[in-house]
Amino acid sequence: MDRLSALALIIALAAGCEKKESPGEPAGRVNAAKTGTKRGTTPEAFCDVHHAAAGAPAFEWPALVGTAPPAVAGKWRWINVWATWCKPCLEEMPRLARWQAKLNVELAFVSVDETDAEVATYRQAHPEAPPSVRLVEPAKASEWFGKFGLAGDPPIPIHLFVDPAGKVRCARAGGVNEADLAVVERLLAE
Repeated sequence: MDRLSALALIIALAAGCEKKESPGEPAGRVNAAKTGTKRGTTPEAFCDVHHAAAGAPAFEWPALVGTAPPAVAGKWRWINVWATWCKPCLEEMPRLARWQAKLNVELAFVSVDETDAEVATYRQAHPEAPPSVRLVEPAKASEWFGKFGLAGDPPIPIHLFVDPAGKVRCARAGGVNEADLAVVERLLAE
């Protein structure tokens, strides 16, 4: 193994990403950030990008297949970006659905799968899966994430927390686990 290959491997491992390649899957697709890679008891530590209310960017939906869930007056929205091939995404979905009522948030799932068929096949095999819209152009997802402060091509799952005024207050790349509930509650109390 040459030095460049070894360095690339070390960087990938340090970033906490898993590579997932399976039949029919584009080679080199990064699966996702492992759950639990970021810990913190404050929103600043939990979020990759944490915006104060005054300077937070306005939330805008990208082009979607399906109807964008409407905002509910006075409620925070939690946008979860996922894919059928992303193991951490699938593992956290039931958790997020359980937390939705407890946190009194509107939860929306957005798939970055390439086709509607991929999502339909997954939902047929997993009827308990929450409804989801899909990005029209998944290849342009990083442009959308960049509007909220996530640079480059961040790994999924991606979590966007949108305050009742329609501002993105937190953008996080990577999964959440049970230990993160308390910090999410702090974030939603801001």
